[in-house]
Amino acid sequence: MSTSTPYATAPLLQRYSAHHGIPMEPGPSTLQMLVDGCYALRLKALPGAGIMVSACLKPLPQPGQARDALLLAFARLACGTMKEQATTCSVDARERAIWLQLASPAQSLQDIDDAVGSFTNSFAFWSKASLSL
Repeated sequence: MSTSTPYATAPLLQRYSAHHGIPMEPGPSTLQMLVDGCYALRLKALPGAGIMVSACLKPLPQPGQARDALLLAFARLACGTMKEQATTCSVDARERAIWLQLASPAQSLQDIDDAVGSFTNSFAFWSKASLSL
């Protein structure tokens, strides 16, 4: 049985994991890391030559007016930052939390470091901004 993956960046992500001493998660080419002692990020190989960096921004309240207002506030802020930030906001498949994501090309360990750095800066902004939403 072949263990090959259609994700070209999977071996690169494994090298990144080994280089930084971060264990890979079980399953499809994913690792979790803690940045600056407070930001829990997930890195995942994407089809082609890219990675997805993501982190949970905020849990969602139960369906209702508070939830709708929170989603609208995040949508407004996301629209306002589109030109300056490559990150995007999304709601997880179970509709329990808002996540920040960055899809980035990656052909080297430096590319992954750059994506993590860019994402961390954006996440720091979103973390602070989400406190007032």
